[in-house]
Formats: sequence, C-alpha cells, structure tokens
Amino acid sequence: MSRADHERKEKLRAFLTGEKRRLWSEVRDELFRKQGEDLTPQYDLPQDIGERGIIDLLADISLAVADIRREELTRIEEALRRLDEGNYGICDDCGEWIAEARLQADPYVACCLRCQNRRESALTPPHPTL
Repeated sequence: MSRADHERKEKLRAFLTGEKRRLWSEVRDELFRKQGEDLTPQYDLPQDIGERGIIDLLADISLAVADIRREELTRIEEALRRLDEGNYGICDDCGEWIAEARLQADPYVACCLRCQNRRESALTPPHPTL
C-alpha cells in the first residue's frame, strides 16, 4: 500500500469514526434527553385523548428517528469493515477510487460519480419526441 493510499485510508477512517460518534450522540440525545425530559413529565398530567394522541405521536416519531440512526450506524459499521478489508471507497463498477468529497457527502455510495451517472441514465427512459 502506497503512502498516499495509507493516508487516504486513515482520513476516511477518521471521517467514518466521526460520523459514527455523531450518530450515536444523536441517538442518545433523541432517546434519553427528549424522551426522558420532554415527554415523561407530560404523562403525569391529566390530558384529554387528543393531547395523549399527540404525545404518543411524538414518542413514535422519536423512536422512528432513532431507528433511522440505527440503520445509519449499521451502514457505517459496514463501511468501516470494508475499509479494513481494503475495498471501501473503490467503485464497484470501474474499480477506481471514489472521490473523497463524494464519500463525505454520502459515505455509503458504491460507485464513482461517472459510473453512477451511467447507471442512472440506463434507468431513465428516453424522452418521446413529437
């Protein structure tokens, strides 16, 4: 592995680890701070059925957001595993490096921008002419 490849790998590892930390923080914040502090006291107060429904909806939304974060954490773990194996950040189609800016925008992409455009253009039906 060249020095440049090693530096790229360490930079990507630092980015993915930072994303993992950020997501865990969001999950903890969502589950413990918002659920524990904001919603729990409201259950102690008498409420009509409409207010109770809104509180239940807010709790469900918080859990849904936490589940989305859990899925993202699973994808980050997969990306870190691929990084350790040496195939993270490499385009599945052409085998070239995926631009770091693209990986930072979406750490889960599987192909470079050129190949992604090719994939999308193959899925787009041609425009009919008159």
